[in-house]
Amino acid sequence: MLKFEKFSGIDNVAQPHRLTKDQLTVAENVDIGLSGEIFRRGGYSSASAVCHKNVWQGSGFMLATTDGGDLAVTTGATQTVLYASLGIARVWYCNLPDGRTTFSNGLINGITDGAVTTKWGVPIPSGIGAVTDVAGSLHPGSYQYQVTHVRSADGLEGPPAYSNPVPLPSGGIVLTGLPVLAGHTTNIYITGRDGGTGYYAGNTANALFSFTGTNEQLVLPCRTEFLDAMPVGTVTAFWRGRTLVAVGPTLYASQPSQWELCDMRKNFKQFSGDITLIQPVDGGIFVGTTKELAFLAGTEFDKLSYEPKVTGNVVLGSGVSVRGELIKQREGAALGTAMICIADGVLTAGYSDGDVVRMTEGRYETTATEVAATFRMINRIPQYIAIPQ
Repeated sequence: MLKFEKFSGIDNVAQPHRLTKDQLTVAENVDIGLSGEIFRRGGYSSASAVCHKNVWQGSGFMLATTDGGDLAVTTGATQTVLYASLGIARVWYCNLPDGRTTFSNGLINGITDGAVTTKWGVPIPSGIGAVTDVAGSLHPGSYQYQVTHVRSADGLEGPPAYSNPVPLPSGGIVLTGLPVLAGHTTNIYITGRDGGTGYYAGNTANALFSFTGTNEQLVLPCRTEFLDAMPVGTVTAFWRGRTLVAVGPTLYASQPSQWELCDMRKNFKQFSGDITLIQPVDGGIFVGTTKELAFLAGTEFDKLSYEPKVTGNVVLGSGVSVRGELIKQREGAALGTAMICIADGVLTAGYSDGDVVRMTEGRYETTATEVAATFRMINRIPQYIAIPQ
């Protein structure tokens, strides 16, 4: 039996014969005390007989995928399927301030409150219907119209589909064959004569609509013009009133306080490799990719400045949020939000001001390519756990 009076840590970089008597290359199923003492890690008991993956704590509910790939809300041994056949791929989550949680596996996404699910965003209508000119009070001329879907559950309006210019010499319009989407109604907007901004003309719950009123009745502009539903991506996060989503090497941000809508013309940042980490802190956003760890400094998305930090792969799933004062790796305890990840094979801390510290440089390295990571406090001892996937 080997007895350690005081353990100084793991070292898997140095040659084994160069290790001191207080070091190990591997230490499994043990915890390390605040004074360097080693003690056996506590066991656990199964909470459910069903195999689960992708476990996530929402606001008052817990999400997980079953062995068959269903997304379920779990309470003790009871589970209710929220989304059938989501698949066995990794699921990425993000808790929203209103108590809902987003989920996405890169192909399918949605939002749930623990009881029901909706799509993440309202889709653009699949068509614009057919136009008939009828007698009405619009100024005779050429007009365009827009069609949007409105989710009945919460009134969320999606982005519009646009018509080509249509002549209305008689001053009225009848639309037939409008797209119908279950659980949604349809808003119609009409521009001024000769085009321009679309203004609210009315709502329909079926494929028919008509407007024979005056131009002066068209006063409320379409507020989702030029927007899109948030794209389906992988890594997600919430930052300063926006949802953030990674799609390959591109980071997309929602509209402020409109977490399901994105202006894809400008609300994005492009990186040199596929994004593997999004970790917001007080002073900006850490973004990890297959090629680097970078810091986007600032508090406004369109004014963020890019700062390279570490060259090398950032391990997918390794990023976790942590209070800065718990990572005492530089002079004084940093305040505010911070994060830990695995960058270039090394455990790396990132602080609110964008500084990084390679915590295990020269002492511990890993070749993991994807992990499920978390940070927790056990007996006042901070623990970072990253399980290879």
